Amino acid sequence: MILSTVYLIFRLSLLAVFTFLFVVLYEHGPQNYLENLQRDAMAVVKQASQQAPPPAAKSTNSGT
Repeated sequence: MILSTVYLIFRLSLLAVFTFLFVVLYEHGPQNYLENLQRDAMAVVKQASQQAPPPAAKSTNSGT
């Protein structure tokens, strides 16, 4: 059971990596691929590291 779960996580992460590589290739083309890959990877890291804004206070008219 644990081995199949690890295998599933491995396959999903491999799918995510190859999808990212394909999207970079599709958007920018093969010219300067490594430079574009590095730039897009930094953009993903920057986007993931940004903190979400705090939730707004509920208004009295929100209905919940």
